[in-house]
Amino acid sequence: MEVMQNYPGLADELNEQGLSPIHLASAKGHLEIVEGMLALRSDLALIKDEDGNTPLHTAAIRGRREILTQLFTTESANELNSSRETVLHLAVKHNRYQALQLLIQLAQQYQIGNELFDAVDGGHNTILHLACAGKKSKMVRLLSRTGVNVNAVNSEGLTALDLAVRSTTGSNDEDEIQEIIRSVGAELTDRVERLEQSIASNQQRSSVARREKFVGSLKNGIGILAAIFASLSFQVGMNPPGGVWQEWGSSNATKSASDGNTDTDPNSWSESLFLGLFELASVSEGDSHKPGLSISWELDKNKFLNFILCNSLCFFMSISIIVVVALTEIFDWQSTSLLLLPMMSILLLIAAAEFAFGVAIVTDTSVASVFPLRALIFVVILCNVAWQIAWTYQYLRKWLKRFRRNERRQGEGTD
Repeated sequence: MEVMQNYPGLADELNEQGLSPIHLASAKGHLEIVEGMLALRSDLALIKDEDGNTPLHTAAIRGRREILTQLFTTESANELNSSRETVLHLAVKHNRYQALQLLIQLAQQYQIGNELFDAVDGGHNTILHLACAGKKSKMVRLLSRTGVNVNAVNSEGLTALDLAVRSTTGSNDEDEIQEIIRSVGAELTDRVERLEQSIASNQQRSSVARREKFVGSLKNGIGILAAIFASLSFQVGMNPPGGVWQEWGSSNATKSASDGNTDTDPNSWSESLFLGLFELASVSEGDSHKPGLSISWELDKNKFLNFILCNSLCFFMSISIIVVVALTEIFDWQSTSLLLLPMMSILLLIAAAEFAFGVAIVTDTSVASVFPLRALIFVVILCNVAWQIAWTYQYLRKWLKRFRRNERRQGEGTD
């Protein structure tokens, strides 16, 4: 204070942030400093920073209630910043609920409430516009009791309730917005009903949009996965595991597969499969090899044939799934999903079986010790049956509702 007494002009200087000393004191909540500066120069209550804010505005932004009480006057309360915002606009904008309560009390005490409550900023928004747009339901309830004009429109021709609905379109804040609507007043009953219907419609459209986005992502994922399986299956079919012979072999060049096969009994591995699904007849072994012929074929024809069978099924099932995914652009998802999802489950099962046979070939072990195929097949079949039952139930239910609705319409048309 002594410095200010000796150099009163320093109180008007702004720092690098564009703030004067009293703005800084108001922001920090230093009540004694503010009181002392005002005692020496009362005009400092109206000094503005580079944004056009007075110390009262700064105190409202920071929620300094004691400073607000000290600085609030009829003249300071009517001051606008460079965005044409009042002190009430700033309290709402920065979510200072307790400061807003105090400002409302002070405005009513100074009998300037009607002017402040309906004042508009540069965008022609009242304080209720800002509270509704910001989904501040607690502030809306407070402002609704002040008699603020709920029918005022901003520069876009929107009321406060219009902003509240628009700000939550596509979100899950229906309960909060309905609370805001109920807080505005009973005199808008008809408007409230229309807005609540609009909210329900927006929620429904949002739900449909999310479902369509999910279905689109699912179709893309299935198509990409099927393309990957088709590519890998084709590559494995052309380049089988273990490689191929590079030259002719004499009759003594290779051992008989029966000598090197650790799994000579076909039933030792086929019993691990569901109903012996991949069991094949024993193939006679040769005692020589040809160039370009798979080495795995010569070592164990039974395992290799089962592997190639699974690989071929995987390839053609992948191609079929890609075709079905393409057909979803013509037919609706509900129709094609009955075929597509079970096909995808079968593809995954075949891919797992192919992996098991491939590991059995390169490690010369039994399929039963590589992968629990029986349990896997059972689980996949069970899931497919459950899916088919659920899908059929939902489809029949929707079809029945549509049938009954058409019957009622025909009956009304006949009457």
